[in-house]
Amino acid sequence: MKNRKQSGVSDHSLPPQTKTITQIITFISLMLCLLTMPVISHAQETRRDIKGVVKDEEGMPLPGTTIHVKNANIGTIADMEGNFSIKASDKDVLIFTFLGYQTQEIAIKNKTVVNVKMEPDNLLLNEVVVVGYGQQKKVNLTGAVTSVDMNDVEGRALVSAEQVLQGKVPGISIVQNSGRPGDDGSEIRIRGISSIDNNNDPLVIIDGIEGNIGDVSPGDIASISVLKDAASASIYGSRASAGVIIIETKKGVSGKGLQIEYNGTGSLTQATRLPKVVDSYTYATLLNEARANVGLPVSYSEEQLELFKNQTDPRYPNTDWYDVYFREGYMQNHNLSLRGGDQKYKYSASVTYRDQQGILTGTSNDRLSYNTYLSGNSFKNRLRFNLGASGYNDKSKELTSTTNSVMAELAGFLPTIFVRGTDLETGEEDLYSYNARFIAAKNLGGGIERKMTNLNLKGSVEVEPIKNLIGKVMVSNNVYRTDYVNFSPEFYTAGSYEQSTISKRESLLEKKFVETEYNTLFASLNYSINRNKHKASILLAHERLETIYKYDQGNVKDLSTNAPIFNFGDPNTASMLSNAWETATLSYFGRLNYSYADKYLLEFNMRRDGSSRFAEGNRWGNFPSLSAGWRISQEKFMKNIKFLELKIRGSWGKLGNQNIQSKYAFADVMSGSEYYAFGNKVVPGRGTSALANKNTRWETSTQVDLGFDAVLWNRLNITFDYFRKETNDILARVTIPPSLGATTLPYQNIGDMVNKGMELSIGYKSKYKPDGFNYELGFNCSYITNELTNLGPLDFIDHSTTMRSVVGHPFSSYYGYKVEGIYQVSDFTWQNNSDSSIPHSERQYSLKEGLPNPSGIMSNPAPGDIRIKDMDKSGDITSEDKTIIGNPIPKFQYAINVNLSYKNFGLNIIGQGVGHTDAYMNGNLIAPFYNTNGPIRESMVEKRWTFENPSTKYHRIYADKGRDALVTSYNIYNAAYFRLKNVQLSYTLDKRLTEKVGINRCRVFVTGENLLLLTNFIEGFDPERKYTNASAAFHPQVATYSVGVNINF
Repeated sequence: MKNRKQSGVSDHSLPPQTKTITQIITFISLMLCLLTMPVISHAQETRRDIKGVVKDEEGMPLPGTTIHVKNANIGTIADMEGNFSIKASDKDVLIFTFLGYQTQEIAIKNKTVVNVKMEPDNLLLNEVVVVGYGQQKKVNLTGAVTSVDMNDVEGRALVSAEQVLQGKVPGISIVQNSGRPGDDGSEIRIRGISSIDNNNDPLVIIDGIEGNIGDVSPGDIASISVLKDAASASIYGSRASAGVIIIETKKGVSGKGLQIEYNGTGSLTQATRLPKVVDSYTYATLLNEARANVGLPVSYSEEQLELFKNQTDPRYPNTDWYDVYFREGYMQNHNLSLRGGDQKYKYSASVTYRDQQGILTGTSNDRLSYNTYLSGNSFKNRLRFNLGASGYNDKSKELTSTTNSVMAELAGFLPTIFVRGTDLETGEEDLYSYNARFIAAKNLGGGIERKMTNLNLKGSVEVEPIKNLIGKVMVSNNVYRTDYVNFSPEFYTAGSYEQSTISKRESLLEKKFVETEYNTLFASLNYSINRNKHKASILLAHERLETIYKYDQGNVKDLSTNAPIFNFGDPNTASMLSNAWETATLSYFGRLNYSYADKYLLEFNMRRDGSSRFAEGNRWGNFPSLSAGWRISQEKFMKNIKFLELKIRGSWGKLGNQNIQSKYAFADVMSGSEYYAFGNKVVPGRGTSALANKNTRWETSTQVDLGFDAVLWNRLNITFDYFRKETNDILARVTIPPSLGATTLPYQNIGDMVNKGMELSIGYKSKYKPDGFNYELGFNCSYITNELTNLGPLDFIDHSTTMRSVVGHPFSSYYGYKVEGIYQVSDFTWQNNSDSSIPHSERQYSLKEGLPNPSGIMSNPAPGDIRIKDMDKSGDITSEDKTIIGNPIPKFQYAINVNLSYKNFGLNIIGQGVGHTDAYMNGNLIAPFYNTNGPIRESMVEKRWTFENPSTKYHRIYADKGRDALVTSYNIYNAAYFRLKNVQLSYTLDKRLTEKVGINRCRVFVTGENLLLLTNFIEGFDPERKYTNASAAFHPQVATYSVGVNINF
């Protein structure tokens, strides 16, 4: 059994802030107690007969309409003439429901006759979607736009807006590959990968201004729209090649007085998956076996093995390093908002506070964000203005190395190493071991601290000089600042338990300052017309974008005291680095929308962008799009099919991409960190670090989309899209001769790539029953393929030692040797005509004739080694046998959404997954005894190849660095998974209780995030990871268990 208790380990108990969670739990418990209290009954009001007629929107009777008294077991149904009669009192409220019509509630008061006109409740007709520079009814959309219902995410313990989108939008991939506080490492891709070395992140627009998706608190979001095709995104031109995400925050409302809303959660967190490492005795035993398998002497004697097994000598410990470094975390999140207004002014203000203590010791995040908005009008609403200010103050803490670096080191820590040394004479604990150095540094005040701030100021003025002609001017200033400090104090580590050898850890102080400023100027004219059956609108606009970047970094070592002050460091070790750049984009664009009889729909966009990143002559690009829609269900021949609302649509568009890593690809770049041989010395100097390519021009992508939207019986929604996106003139760095002296390769337009696929979304919503069972079911999926179709003069592009882009294959595929099995004893001969009486350890194995010879890449092959396929049939295994061995880009993605309610109870479930995707994994805890002596997972012990258990899947264990370094399909793993993302159970308290204390609505809930993972991936590792560095070590994702409350005053 593992000894999990190590002396000197920092206290893993939760910090004092957990009192807040306790208070929240206590409050919710009191609220739940109220549910068990009998509702005070009042004297029954005398009920009398109430009569009336129910008609539809055309004045025709609506037989079968259900009428019942709210909060009472009294009901009836309208007859064939729409007539009804029901008993009710003056204080009662009647509820009218009918399939396909809006539910109506009417207070009786002093009425004796109640006549009702029911209005159609067509989901497709009434839904309004935010699009580029405006809004449209979903029924009139001609592009591929998906919006998220924010009611579905109410009460979830979310820390970022990315989590709102996950599982909600087909065609969008959101990889959350970390659970680090303040940064979940999310990567968003819309309809696949469309560029090689450049930015594949979508454009994010928040209240009309470009920003980062992490800028906005999930509790402040009113709506999210995802523009997926070129037609809907082309209005943003060169910034939209990877798609667009539009976020609108909650604003003020008029006519309802002051509205106050509070949302709070308290959460406990723990790792979803952590590797299970063998104990020290098993490790030492297997290491001896691994060394013997490659002819090396054993590392541990029998006596030492017994000491590890019996745990009687502290010099032979059994350390679970994941238990040492990990703990149970917690999080609290509070959001308070105020909204209101009148006919002249509307206002809103919100503040969100989040406190996270991470599951990895020494990690935390503290964030305070705010969002304010004021709008007004005058001159009979001819003049309108909007003012907004938003931002955040964010502070994150880590150990003295980045979290991913710590995770990489942790994967290599051995169970045979102690945590903290002890004086054998006094028994007092003293110095930490090298493996525990991060904890030692933390206890002395060391660690990384990031302070990030954002301030976004924006304002706009709208003028409507004549009816339907609107002029608008908008300006914004958005500034991000990061102050980074990494302080590692001076301390000593023990090389042995009894501290007979010690090592000094030199102090280090590093500081960075980063500032990025975005300035936007936007001006537009919008004119709309509606005559007879013709509706049209035209938008003409101009936009100027400016980005200013500053970076300063300083380092110093050997500080004279353990305080993070530069002046205390050795000046001879000091170094500084600075960087700065500016870019600008100038744009002119327009949009024309036209519809005839709300049946035939047309939209045309044109944008002309000029970029400072390209040389004169290549700076300007034109990006047009055209889309059309046909509402078939509005045709006369469909008039008898009233249960169906159907629209087909198609689009074509062209987009650009200027987001290459180089800001000045057309000019030589000088660096002050170059060196020059002067006399007999090498001295610092300036030189060209990057060569220019004045022919660099826009990447362009052309996309075609065909789809349909359908609503059946006003309950079943179906949306389908097929798309093909072709990217041309892809910018990539090309190889140049080393004699040119540049350290950074220049860009060149060399490649083409195609993404194509299908998206499907299906949703069903039951007929609403106020006091009954209601349900809503949703499913969405997408299938997307990627192919590199051209690389110009290049045969391939290598992205790393494991990934290569080759024409005819997906971008950045895994490249290496293909394994076709495991060598067995029958594949070899040995001395004395393969005498079976010779012990295995004494045999000199040679491969039988006819089998490919792997000696060029693997020395002394033996039974239990991987068997590499001879791809070129040469008889020898060489580098020429390398081939494409895996695809890291998921082809299939899917999600399910379930919303159930019964009376005041609610149950929400979200699940999402991916399929047809691979991950190359290698390194510590993946390969046994990686780099000759790394740790080994428990699950690998029984599965390893031995002469007694000649596995055909898992190779023998060995301490051989050369074999570990081979990139083969043996290390390609199936990364498909299904994750139960969220389950939430809620209860809304009876208004008769809450209104007595001034609360309009009070909802309490319990929720869990990342509760279940189904996968065949490696035990202890999460398959949800970025494709570009799948083998890297990441902070594990976290399972979150929360209690919370939503209160509206």
